[in-house]
Amino acid sequence: MMFNFLFFFKKVNAPRHHQGKARNGKKQTTLSSFLPTASRGMSASTVENYHTAVRSFIHFGGGKDMPLSGIDCHLVARYERWLREQGVCPNTSSCYLRSLRAIYNKAAQRRLVKDRKPFRNAFTGNDRTVKRSIGAADIRRLHATELPAGSRPALARDLFIFSFCAMGMPFADMAQLRRGQIKEGMLTYCRRKTGRQVRVKIEGLMQDILDRYAREDSDYLFPILHRAVGKCLQSRRYSTALRSYNRALQTLAQKAGIKAHLSSYVPRHSWASMAYRHNVALPVISQALGHSDTHTTLIYIRGIDDRQVAKANKKLLLEILAPPLGKRWNRIYNRLQI
Repeated sequence: MMFNFLFFFKKVNAPRHHQGKARNGKKQTTLSSFLPTASRGMSASTVENYHTAVRSFIHFGGGKDMPLSGIDCHLVARYERWLREQGVCPNTSSCYLRSLRAIYNKAAQRRLVKDRKPFRNAFTGNDRTVKRSIGAADIRRLHATELPAGSRPALARDLFIFSFCAMGMPFADMAQLRRGQIKEGMLTYCRRKTGRQVRVKIEGLMQDILDRYAREDSDYLFPILHRAVGKCLQSRRYSTALRSYNRALQTLAQKAGIKAHLSSYVPRHSWASMAYRHNVALPVISQALGHSDTHTTLIYIRGIDDRQVAKANKKLLLEILAPPLGKRWNRIYNRLQI
């Protein structure tokens, strides 16, 4: 019998949201209702960051909007912990928190909420980006690993490989895939995070994986969410499935002899890195990943850029300092070749 990530799911430790009118009879200002005002006069990229952060915060709250007056340091701490549990990297988490803080501060300046400085203990800096990609050898090793059919590691491996083959499709988007999104050998989906449409040609290996999980009683392509449910319940199921997926990937890495840490982000970063190494143009990679601009894409391949710049600089110095330039320059040349 096919393994299902969702044998059970725990109740999300999210705060209760009181919407509507406050005790004094006045209507409370929520994050979503104040978003247009907070976005006024800001750049397109900042507005997009605001919207992404608010969507993430509402997702954390089980799909319910949050009154600004209900945001305190304890809630922010729970949200920050929830982001870590979802596998969100520190820099992305910091971006969300900075955007939410900016929205909150603007509301406080307009005296729509009493400023309790709820973000004072949150991490809003920049952490050094850790390598989150693996190479072609590890991808092949992962694909060749023998696993029991229908097991959790087998499903995790198939989702990982499918994500990589689908040009780094995020787990959140794979969970929502349905049959109707496939037409004439093309899979079309909208990135949940940015709303941008991405089209992927279904190759042979991808079709094999899809056939393996096809079910008559479900319209979903993968057994992650299975059936249509309310937004709040679906949000909880997704959170549980993501945690289970990341745990299964860690087990899978050990079984396959992969030293790198595997998570839901790795196939996405790996595809971007390999595409860049194979001279795929940056705008093409950005479009495939569903990014709104190439600045985000550069984060994925920054480490590669550093290595290529170092290699190019070494090549340049070798050409400039090549012999015959005397004994002193020969010593420099020899050191560069080491």
